[in-house]
Amino acid sequence: MKTTTEKQPKATADRQQQKPPDNWRETIESIVVAFVLAFLFRTFEAEAFVIPTGSMAPTLYGQHRDVTCRQCGTRFAAGVNSMPANDAEVRDGAIVPHYRTHFAVCPNANCRFLNDVLDRETFAGDRILVNKFPYEFHEPERWDVVVFKFPENAKTNYIKRLVGKPGEELKLLGGDVWVRPLGDETAVFRIPRKPPEKQRQLQLLVHDDDHPAAALLAAGWPESWAPIEPPQATKWTHDAKARAFRVDPADDADHEDWIRYTHYVPTAADWTRALAGAKKDGAKNDADDEQAGSPALASPAAHQIKDSYAYNNRITAGDAAFAVRQNQLPEFFVPSNEQEQWVGDLTLTCTVETLAAQGEAIFELVEGQRKYRCTIDLKTGRGALGYTPDFHRAGDRWEPAGEPFEAGMNKPGKFSFSFANVDDRLCVWVDDRLVKSLEFDEGSKYPPAKVTNSPTDADLAPVGIGARMAKLRVSHLKIERDVYYRTELLPNIHSDPDRTYIMHDDPDDDRNDEFLMLGDNSPRSNDSRGWAYPHTVSRHLLIGKAFFVYWPHGVPFLNNGRGYAVQKYYEPRSHSDEPPGPPLPKFSLPFYPNVGRMHRIR
Repeated sequence: MKTTTEKQPKATADRQQQKPPDNWRETIESIVVAFVLAFLFRTFEAEAFVIPTGSMAPTLYGQHRDVTCRQCGTRFAAGVNSMPANDAEVRDGAIVPHYRTHFAVCPNANCRFLNDVLDRETFAGDRILVNKFPYEFHEPERWDVVVFKFPENAKTNYIKRLVGKPGEELKLLGGDVWVRPLGDETAVFRIPRKPPEKQRQLQLLVHDDDHPAAALLAAGWPESWAPIEPPQATKWTHDAKARAFRVDPADDADHEDWIRYTHYVPTAADWTRALAGAKKDGAKNDADDEQAGSPALASPAAHQIKDSYAYNNRITAGDAAFAVRQNQLPEFFVPSNEQEQWVGDLTLTCTVETLAAQGEAIFELVEGQRKYRCTIDLKTGRGALGYTPDFHRAGDRWEPAGEPFEAGMNKPGKFSFSFANVDDRLCVWVDDRLVKSLEFDEGSKYPPAKVTNSPTDADLAPVGIGARMAKLRVSHLKIERDVYYRTELLPNIHSDPDRTYIMHDDPDDDRNDEFLMLGDNSPRSNDSRGWAYPHTVSRHLLIGKAFFVYWPHGVPFLNNGRGYAVQKYYEPRSHSDEPPGPPLPKFSLPFYPNVGRMHRIR
């Protein structure tokens, strides 16, 4: 027994002496295997990329600033570089802007305040994961966000949205993509509609009523949403503090009561006068305002909704300095080569609180010569769609479209409601559930509108909410618009609006099949519209499908949300007489992950 116990420690010691070499070998083997697996995963499955430019904004951000509007609180991103990507200088993998941005323009239509961002930190572009696996086994799908090798330089990777497929002829008209089979000149061009879930991701903000420009309203600027007086007195009341409207009609009020959105857009001059204490023409000024002699705030004119991009709307330091030298206000700035176009594809989103299961709720969208309606019977919960014939006039009849559908809004309660007219298709969501999607195809009860659709006076107030014998409360009113695909090839280069793009389908070698790629930031995207021949991307150049933003950027906190700069640098000056401006934070601490922008790419 004693001998056994004496030999046990020796055996244990021998094993302990032999163990470290085995552990080291296992560790080295594990590291090698991990590297091999990572290499194989990167090569065949997924790879991480960084977005350098803003050509895919707002889906994906390149180098940008995060801005919270000082006046209305709207949060938005503003790009850093104000020149096309191919004209910008790149240092250490980052774009160095030719022009320093001084002001970023709020995208909320009732605000458009010029926010000073001269000393705000710039963030790198989104970091994304790209799945290389799908296109090995199935066809790339239209509207996929795709990473590919640039046809003019295969060493450079590009990321765009796939809009044209092999064997198609494509053109851009009225902001939409139109396709027909290649070689069939008798075929009619049709809009290849985006899937509803992608459609919702691609929308851009027009107006958010939860973020009013308080200083403008105090100076007499009108509310964008307001009751419309019918022949009888309207029953809608507005709670400005709660940003909500309520209608409670009399029992015998068998008529429609309406609130309507009018597209008012203030300028920098309006803001200057409002902040100086001015009142709108006809409004009573305070004694201090009269003594100051500030000019009156002019009554605004209504405008059409245009394809304005918050990411692009910036005023450079040089432009601002020039305006100051000329004793002029830096008016709302739109480069001359980016004349904004009218956009008629709109989406209304709001919270509808039904106070009684009675009457009808009516939602209306206008696009050119047509009006579109969604009517919900609050007693049965069933919905119906309708439209006016082209070139509508007052009193025109409403044509029904499709079959009634179940909306489920037949009991008192709150409902999240969305009504969209995008890509010649009506969609209705209730509580984020798609309950109805109606396409305007030939042979259906909803014939397509004229291709040559153009705006009318009705497009100055294109969204309305009505009630017939209904008790409602609506709030969280938001209007968004669809991406508008431009006909320009690149800034300063304009194409024939009737130009068509050809995507060949090679029967002998599918590696040569061609795809057309466009950026979501259509005014500022170097894409198929501007490339030299070929303007398409061959199948063998496709790398994979972008599927997830895994790291947008860190969000600094403390020090009024700016953190503390670890390192600073100076942006270059665009003019010799441009002021150098304050140094910019290159990296700030502390920060937390921007979880809200980690999302699946659609």
